[in-house]
Amino acid sequence: MYELDTNGLDTLMRGSKAIRYSNRYIIDDMDYTDNSREFMATMKANHSVYKDDIVTLNGNVEYARADGLKFDTQKAIYNKKSSQAISDVGYTAYFDDSVVKGSYIRYNNRTNEIFSKNVDATIQLQEGK
Repeated sequence: MYELDTNGLDTLMRGSKAIRYSNRYIIDDMDYTDNSREFMATMKANHSVYKDDIVTLNGNVEYARADGLKFDTQKAIYNKKSSQAISDVGYTAYFDDSVVKGSYIRYNNRTNEIFSKNVDATIQLQEGK
Protein backbone atom coordinates (compact mmCIF):
# COMPACT_ATOMS: atom_id res chain seq x y z
CA MET A 1 0.00 0.00 0.00
CA TYR A 2 1.27 3.45 -0.93
CA GLU A 3 -0.02 6.76 0.47
CA LEU A 4 0.93 9.93 -1.36
CA ASP A 5 0.45 13.57 -0.44
CA THR A 6 1.46 16.82 -2.15
CA ASN A 7 5.07 16.34 -0.96
CA GLY A 8 5.38 12.81 -2.38
CA LEU A 9 5.45 9.39 -0.71
CA ASP A 10 3.97 9.59 2.80
CA THR A 11 3.50 5.94 3.79
CA LEU A 12 4.62 2.62 2.37
CA MET A 13 3.32 -0.68 3.76
CA ARG A 14 4.43 -4.08 2.44
CA GLY A 15 4.14 -7.65 3.62
CA SER A 16 4.27 -11.28 2.52
CA LYS A 17 0.50 -11.58 2.99
CA ALA A 18 -2.19 -8.96 3.52
CA ILE A 19 -5.93 -9.05 3.98
CA ARG A 20 -7.98 -5.91 3.48
CA TYR A 21 -11.22 -5.53 5.41
CA SER A 22 -13.58 -2.58 5.25
CA ASN A 23 -11.98 -0.95 8.31
CA ARG A 24 -8.45 -2.42 8.60
CA TYR A 25 -5.56 -4.28 7.03
CA ILE A 26 -3.96 -7.40 8.51
CA ILE A 27 -0.38 -7.88 7.32
CA ASP A 28 2.13 -10.71 7.82
CA ASP A 29 5.86 -9.91 7.71
CA MET A 30 5.07 -6.22 7.57
CA ASP A 31 7.58 -3.58 6.52
CA TYR A 32 6.05 -0.14 7.21
CA THR A 33 7.64 3.22 6.35
CA ASP A 34 6.35 6.57 7.66
CA ASN A 35 7.94 9.37 5.64
CA SER A 36 5.63 12.12 6.92
CA ARG A 37 8.01 13.56 9.55
CA GLU A 38 11.49 15.12 9.62
CA PHE A 39 13.10 11.70 10.15
CA MET A 40 11.75 8.75 8.21
CA ALA A 41 10.73 5.85 10.49
CA THR A 42 10.49 2.20 9.51
CA MET A 43 8.84 -0.63 11.42
CA LYS A 44 8.96 -4.36 10.81
CA ALA A 45 7.00 -7.12 12.52
CA ASN A 46 5.83 -10.69 12.03
CA HIS A 47 2.15 -9.72 12.27
CA SER A 48 0.47 -6.31 12.15
CA VAL A 49 -2.91 -4.63 12.02
CA TYR A 50 -3.35 -1.18 10.44
CA LYS A 51 -6.56 0.60 11.43
CA ASP A 52 -7.44 4.30 11.72
CA ASP A 53 -3.78 5.42 11.42
CA ILE A 54 -2.81 3.04 14.26
CA VAL A 55 -0.38 0.22 13.53
CA THR A 56 -0.35 -2.65 16.05
CA LEU A 57 2.82 -4.73 15.65
CA ASN A 58 3.46 -8.19 17.12
CA GLY A 59 6.46 -10.52 16.99
CA ASN A 60 10.08 -9.48 16.34
CA VAL A 61 9.23 -5.79 16.14
CA GLU A 62 11.99 -3.52 14.83
CA TYR A 63 11.66 0.27 14.87
CA ALA A 64 14.33 2.34 13.11
CA ARG A 65 14.62 6.03 12.41
CA ALA A 66 16.71 7.61 9.65
CA ASP A 67 19.09 9.29 12.13
CA GLY A 68 20.17 5.95 13.62
CA LEU A 69 17.83 5.40 16.59
CA LYS A 70 16.60 1.79 16.69
CA PHE A 71 14.69 -0.35 19.15
CA ASP A 72 13.62 -3.99 19.21
CA THR A 73 10.67 -5.43 21.12
CA GLN A 74 7.99 -8.11 20.78
CA LYS A 75 4.96 -5.82 20.72
CA ALA A 76 4.42 -2.14 19.86
CA ILE A 77 1.74 0.31 18.84
CA TYR A 78 2.49 3.17 16.44
CA ASN A 79 0.11 6.12 16.14
CA LYS A 80 0.75 7.85 12.84
CA LYS A 81 -1.18 11.01 13.80
CA SER A 82 0.81 11.62 17.01
CA SER A 83 4.04 9.96 15.71
CA GLN A 84 4.29 7.92 18.93
CA ALA A 85 5.61 4.39 19.17
CA ILE A 86 4.83 2.61 22.46
CA SER A 87 5.92 -0.78 23.80
CA ASP A 88 5.07 -2.08 27.26
CA VAL A 89 6.64 -5.54 27.02
CA GLY A 90 10.34 -4.70 27.28
CA TYR A 91 12.70 -3.36 24.65
CA THR A 92 16.34 -2.85 23.68
CA ALA A 93 17.25 0.46 22.01
CA TYR A 94 20.41 1.36 20.13
CA PHE A 95 21.84 4.74 19.14
CA ASP A 96 25.38 4.78 17.81
CA ASP A 97 27.33 2.67 20.34
CA SER A 98 24.87 3.21 23.20
CA VAL A 99 22.47 0.47 24.35
CA VAL A 100 19.39 1.02 26.52
CA LYS A 101 17.10 -1.69 27.91
CA GLY A 102 13.82 -1.11 29.70
CA SER A 103 10.38 -2.45 30.46
CA TYR A 104 8.43 0.33 28.69
CA ILE A 105 9.19 2.87 25.96
CA ARG A 106 7.19 5.74 24.53
CA TYR A 107 8.97 7.45 21.68
CA ASN A 108 7.66 10.53 19.85
CA ASN A 109 9.13 10.89 16.36
CA ARG A 110 7.80 14.47 16.07
CA THR A 111 9.32 15.88 19.29
CA ASN A 112 12.23 13.39 19.63
CA GLU A 113 11.18 12.69 23.23
CA ILE A 114 11.68 9.29 24.82
CA PHE A 115 10.03 8.15 28.03
CA SER A 116 11.06 4.83 29.53
CA LYS A 117 10.69 2.74 32.68
CA ASN A 118 13.15 0.45 34.51
CA VAL A 119 16.11 1.57 32.41
CA ASP A 120 19.49 -0.15 32.22
CA ALA A 121 21.79 1.85 29.91
CA THR A 122 25.30 1.69 28.54
CA ILE A 123 26.07 5.13 27.10
CA GLN A 124 29.15 5.76 24.96
CA LEU A 125 30.25 9.40 25.17
CA GLN A 126 32.50 11.02 22.59
CA GLU A 127 35.46 13.05 23.79
CA GLY A 128 35.40 16.75 22.95
CA LYS A 129 38.12 18.13 20.72
